Amino acid sequence: MQCLSSALVSKVLKGIMKVLRSILWWIFIWCIPLFLIASTILWEVKSIRLYEYGVDTYQISDASGIAKPELMKLYQHLIDYYNSKVDTAQVTVIKSGEKLNVFSEKELIHLKDVKGLIQLDHTVQIATFGVMLICVMGLLLWIRNSWRVAVKGLFWGSVITFSVVIFLSLWSMFGFEQLFVLFHLVSFTNEFWIIDPNEGSFLVLFPSSFFYDAALFGFGAVIIESIVLGGIAFGITKLSART
Repeated sequence: MQCLSSALVSKVLKGIMKVLRSILWWIFIWCIPLFLIASTILWEVKSIRLYEYGVDTYQISDASGIAKPELMKLYQHLIDYYNSKVDTAQVTVIKSGEKLNVFSEKELIHLKDVKGLIQLDHTVQIATFGVMLICVMGLLLWIRNSWRVAVKGLFWGSVITFSVVIFLSLWSMFGFEQLFVLFHLVSFTNEFWIIDPNEGSFLVLFPSSFFYDAALFGFGAVIIESIVLGGIAFGITKLSART
C-alpha cells in the first residue's frame, strides 16, 4: 500500500513538473515577440537618423520655416527628454531670426504621455529579457538535452513574431489610419493626442506620413530579426539532428 502511495505521489509530481516545463517553454516563446518589438520601438524612437529621414523626405524645414540644423537640435532634445537627460520636452529654436518655443501646452502634455509610454516599453524590454533568461535556466535544469528545447522555442517564437508583424504590416498598408487611432486609444488615457493643427508645431514636425514610414520601417526590422533568429535556430536544429 505504501509502495502504491509513493508511486502515485511520484506520478503526480512528474505530471506537475511536466506542466511547469510546458508553461516555461510557452512563456519563453511569447516573450520573444514582445522583446523584439519593444527593442525595435526603442531603437526607432531614439534614432536621430529616423528624424533626419523625416526632415529630408517631407521637407519639414520648408513647412516649418525652421532651418535643418535647428530641427536636428530639436529632435535630439526630444531624444534626450525620452532618456530623462532633460526635464522638459519644450525646446527653443531660431525661426526667422527670432527665438521660438516650439510646443503648445497641450502638446507638452502629450509628449509627457509619450515619454511614459516609452519608459513602459523599456520596462517591457528588460522584463521580457529577464523572463526569457529565467525560462532558459529553468529548462536547462529540468530537461535532458534542454538546449535543443530552448532552440526549438526560439524557432517557434520567431515564427510567431514573423506572423504577428506580417499581419500588422498588412494592416498598416491597407488601413494605417485605423491602426494608428486604435493604438492611441489603447495607449493613452486622455485625448491630448488629438492635436489641433492650429496650436503648436507637432503636426508639422511629425506629419502622418512620417509615422506611416516609421511603422513600416519598424515592422520590416522585426521581420528581418525574426527571420535571422528563426533561421539560426532552424540551422542549429538540423545540424544537431545529424550528430
